[in-house]
Amino acid sequence: MFTRRFGISVALTIFLGIATSFAFLAAERPSGSGWQARNIFIPKGTGYPEIARILLDARLLRHPFVFRTLVLATATGRHLQSGEYSFPAPPSAFEVWRKLVQGEVALYNVTIPEGSNIHDIAAILGESELANPGAFVAAATSKEVATRLDVPGDTVEGFLFPDTYVLVKYMAEEEIIGIMVHQFRRRFTPEMEEKGRQAGFSLGQIVTIASIIEKETGVPEEKPLVSAVIRRRLALGMPLQMDPTVIYGLRKFGETLTRKDLRTANPYNTYTRRGLPAGPITNPGFASLQAAINPAPADYLYFVSRNDGSHEFTKTLKDHNRAVAAYRRSPSAPN
Repeated sequence: MFTRRFGISVALTIFLGIATSFAFLAAERPSGSGWQARNIFIPKGTGYPEIARILLDARLLRHPFVFRTLVLATATGRHLQSGEYSFPAPPSAFEVWRKLVQGEVALYNVTIPEGSNIHDIAAILGESELANPGAFVAAATSKEVATRLDVPGDTVEGFLFPDTYVLVKYMAEEEIIGIMVHQFRRRFTPEMEEKGRQAGFSLGQIVTIASIIEKETGVPEEKPLVSAVIRRRLALGMPLQMDPTVIYGLRKFGETLTRKDLRTANPYNTYTRRGLPAGPITNPGFASLQAAINPAPADYLYFVSRNDGSHEFTKTLKDHNRAVAAYRRSPSAPN
């Protein structure tokens, strides 16, 4: 009896010793001397052996056999998740294993400013290496993608809601677009859409109006006034004559418009065609969307820049021309 108890005691002591040693090794980190922050990428569908090789090549494991033991002992080989992982400090084998099992991939905050168009967003994502700009524009201007996301029109322009997003690298461009469209749907409620319909406008038309408002003024209190001008001109059958629509149609972003540009017909030129342009000209923020369905109770028909970001609103062409003379060095066609 004594011998049996002694044997159990010895075995238990040995087991505890091995467990303690293993726990120590699992928690031990590589030397911090000369350590440089590093990221690794594990492609989708990568099996455990290849994942182990990636970790070894990145010199993340001081004791590779400890990591292998953790995976085998917990039967988590099929639960190691793909993605990009960031290691700013030397990790222990346990930390590497836990990160991969829980899928703690590197996260990136990216802010899409109000008034960004598809091309602007593609550039922002490209700078952060979160998407291929060309592939993003191709997906965003695809009728098939728009249809799959239940977006009216031939592109998703106008429905990529400006906001700060938390993204991960190597997401498909359509997946990123889907996240932004979903945020639009969350912020632009069915009640807001219904209010636009009651005024006689479809969802696409309301977003188009909001996009023009977004580009015409950055002053919050002016947005309902611009909305009122658009509504009144549409009701009277007047051309909108909004410069940002011409800029979008010609893709002359950041350039000065000429009189020839204003006369160059295209589906977005509201000087040469009456009614709304072919679609949204940018991705409007929430304030512009609200203004599109809640125009100010005003009967203005014109507005002109005061050259300080604000605008002078007028009711008659005579008053507008007077305002143009006062605020513009070189008068151009009325807004």
